[in-house]
Amino acid sequence: MADLAQCSKDAHFSRDEVEFFRTNGYVAGPRVLSDEQIDCLRRRCDDIASGRIEFPEELSGLANAEVKGNPQLSKIVNLFRHDPVFAEVIGSSTISRLAHDLMAGPVRVWEDQSIAKAPGDAHGVVAWHRDYTYWDHVGPAELATCWIALDDATVANGCMHVIGGSHRWKLDYRRDDVDNNNPNWVLERPEIPSAASLPPVACELPAGHCHFHHCLTLHGSAANTTDRPRRSYILHLMPGTTRRLGHDWNPRMGSVEGVEVGDIVRGPDYPELASVET
Repeated sequence: MADLAQCSKDAHFSRDEVEFFRTNGYVAGPRVLSDEQIDCLRRRCDDIASGRIEFPEELSGLANAEVKGNPQLSKIVNLFRHDPVFAEVIGSSTISRLAHDLMAGPVRVWEDQSIAKAPGDAHGVVAWHRDYTYWDHVGPAELATCWIALDDATVANGCMHVIGGSHRWKLDYRRDDVDNNNPNWVLERPEIPSAASLPPVACELPAGHCHFHHCLTLHGSAANTTDRPRRSYILHLMPGTTRRLGHDWNPRMGSVEGVEVGDIVRGPDYPELASVET
């Protein structure tokens, strides 16, 4: 696949957009995939999910209901570590420029995944959550996600919603506290500031475009009520200051056991994004 620069040549976030991200914990980005790349990644995701392409079985399938309470959601993880097509995507200079606008470099890939919502799947719901709850074996909590639409993401087909400013709330819970039977449980936590603004913001995107959110930003999504699939490719990214704090807990993630506790998380399993001009 060709470099993504043809879609967003010299793409950067403006100062206002960077400040918006810091204040609100999310920001909409530009187009980062060409039509050719969108078609290629759609086919690749479909082929992996259907078994037409060999891929580790334990990394592909229905999402883990014990984690987020979404048993019907199709989810493939660790794509770039096992598939050359996705390994090529993370070499994008466009994505790298955007990520370095928001995060201290060198920005590295923490993990990646693809989430697909089938047409008319009432079970394809992602409960409200924050990503860092599942990543607290590294820190500080300054990681971010680049979410890329492979199909137009709309309210009707279950686009992501975020709670603006929630990355600045002092929520004191861990993954063992999650109530899988109540998708809104985290919004009922007593630590939520009394003056907090809770109305969710829909992150609708055309195919090939991206948005970023902070690892502490509360987000979730509803079911796909349309007759077309809603597919996405998701890059979870970490700034150059990210260190190992604890131990692996989920074999579907990359392993930090090869990094000494307290050391920067880096190496072949955590590649740096493409170099950018300073």
